[in-house]
Amino acid sequence: MPERFPAIDGTGEPSNPAIQLYGRRFYKDQTPVEYLAEFLLVFASPKGQAGEHSNAHSFTFSIGDDMGRATYWPEDRVALKLFAFFAASKLDTRHEAHQNAYREALDDLAERIEGTATDKDEAIRLLQSLLAGFVGVAKNRTWATYTFLPASYGLLARELDWLHSKVPKPPHLTQWRDARQYFAADRHNFMARGGELLFLQLAHLFQCNDTPLRTHEGGKLYSHLSGISLATLCSVTEDSLRGVLEDAVRPLNQLSHFVEGGLSAFRLYDNPKRAPLGWVPTATLAEAHLFAFEIRNVALSTLADLEKLNLLQALCCMQVLRTLCFQAVREDGALASTDGFIGGYAWITANADSPPGTPTRKVAQTSFEHIEELLFRVLRKRAKSDPAAAGGSLAEADKHGFLIFRGLAKALGLVIPRTGPGQRFVLPPHLLRFLVAALLTPGEHIRLTEFYARVFAHYGIALGDRQLAVALAWGGAASGSRDYAVAADTRWIEETLLQGGFLVELSDAVSIVHNPGARQDEA
Repeated sequence: MPERFPAIDGTGEPSNPAIQLYGRRFYKDQTPVEYLAEFLLVFASPKGQAGEHSNAHSFTFSIGDDMGRATYWPEDRVALKLFAFFAASKLDTRHEAHQNAYREALDDLAERIEGTATDKDEAIRLLQSLLAGFVGVAKNRTWATYTFLPASYGLLARELDWLHSKVPKPPHLTQWRDARQYFAADRHNFMARGGELLFLQLAHLFQCNDTPLRTHEGGKLYSHLSGISLATLCSVTEDSLRGVLEDAVRPLNQLSHFVEGGLSAFRLYDNPKRAPLGWVPTATLAEAHLFAFEIRNVALSTLADLEKLNLLQALCCMQVLRTLCFQAVREDGALASTDGFIGGYAWITANADSPPGTPTRKVAQTSFEHIEELLFRVLRKRAKSDPAAAGGSLAEADKHGFLIFRGLAKALGLVIPRTGPGQRFVLPPHLLRFLVAALLTPGEHIRLTEFYARVFAHYGIALGDRQLAVALAWGGAASGSRDYAVAADTRWIEETLLQGGFLVELSDAVSIVHNPGARQDEA
């Protein structure tokens, strides 16, 4: 059993091999928006011991002094969701108690708005239209389980489930006050704790004195991280993320506060309901340090705040994929090292437009197959070797490990096609743009070859000839294939960077990659 942070004893923990390996928990049905929304929700919420609600440790990566079972206190925003989403939800998900509450909520809010009846109706329609426009995930869910885009602190909300099967049919239940007991805040069906897990990686990192990236060979390989201490990295990251949540769409905080203030009768609880945090393996320090550095770069840039949120969403998803691979390699324990990357694995990408049958496309397909084989194999190994995981279902384990990688990689555009044969790693323009924003400090300039090395050092993505040789050797390719790949044409990468405004060609032999997202006084 891996060492854990927080240091819980494991009593009552699931026997699922994937949870035992990766932490509690990743799940295949959590969407990209909900990874980011849940991560930011934990960050922004009060945190502390399992006692009374307080405002301690909001907007920090601290979980307080309790190193046992940690707790946070997220808002549910149920009144805001009722106002913003009910009218657009599916008819068959609208219980009569919800319908009555919705009509009462509109009347209550109208009383807080000055003007004629027509003015009030128009103001309410505009407010609803605005807030409904920030829906992140709706699908076929009940309105209460919709997720807002995390565009401001006022839109961060925990998951709520409406317990259809337990709800009495009308006329036995028609009033909101009686319906409250049928909302559940502990199911984790959609916000499945993946964002909590990412938060805990950073909480663990920032209470440590050092990481593997700052010692031994890691110190040379990750020298670009050595100029900032963990304490400074924590402080800068916290301040930057708080700024994004407060400034991205600043009026949203005031508007959400106005709506919720007028609908206080529809709150479920007087204070936020406590939520226990899960745990992460303590071995995840290396990938957590990379994650923190990348968050800092994105959050510090001068990109528009909504664009930052889009990049942070991609970053959370990439961190999930990276964590799955890092931990799988640690569990497997028998794979060759990867010179230039502490993770011990490699992804080989191809141009998404490469025609069928080309060698680079075949190599990218083989690379994806090797990663899937690794993720599949280690769960079976864990189930056999760990008594705590021996009773777990492998089908359930795959939902919390193996099946996540393919679905999330496709959602990012990192793996294509979405269906059918020939699935392979690619690197579309939006992901190359993400890599520049995440891996280079705003305003930084580095050689193209150094950029290739940094991409490999952070994600194991092989772009340059040296990295391709290492990646192919890791995958067991024959020497002839390695020779071809080393000489493979990478002009598509350079052209994409050039078109995005990230590449400066100084000469035929020297090109510079730069992250332009710096303030003028820092450029």
